[in-house]
Amino acid sequence: MPFSLYDATIPVFQQLLGATDSLIGKAETYCADGKASEADIVGARLIDDMEPLSFQIKAVAMHSKGALDGVAAGSFSPTPGDYPESFEAMHAQIDDALATVGSWDRERVEALVDQPMQFKLGEMVMPFTAPGFLMSFAMPNFQFHATTAYDILRAQGMGIGKRDYLGQLQMKMDG
Repeated sequence: MPFSLYDATIPVFQQLLGATDSLIGKAETYCADGKASEADIVGARLIDDMEPLSFQIKAVAMHSKGALDGVAAGSFSPTPGDYPESFEAMHAQIDDALATVGSWDRERVEALVDQPMQFKLGEMVMPFTAPGFLMSFAMPNFQFHATTAYDILRAQGMGIGKRDYLGQLQMKMDG
């Protein structure tokens, strides 16, 4: 079977975006049960020199929705600041990312396979092909930030596990 850029990206983005949104919901319940404040969870970090949960959620959206938008435009540059400051704002970022990712059909994604694109950060410019960028830069960043969000919540004492991180698996269903 030939490599499918669509199969390697869109379902994975959807699976982990959904799981991340579910984790935010579990964090809301955790706070509603009086186990922590929303501000403490939103600002929580694994370690002092790492970004807080709010950044991790923004990065999950940026490296899925933003990466696809960047590939379509031929250039991707991360946007600084503007972290979601509440669970409601986190849900909104994830919902927006899910809507964008869901709007990409197979034909549109596969049409990107030979397209050049670049990553820009200040004066630094890194040239890629669309698949090279998505598979070697965007997807690893997306997964890193989704994992870090999970790890932050777990470190805050939430009773979550691997199944919560994985979300809805892409199982083969008979029928």
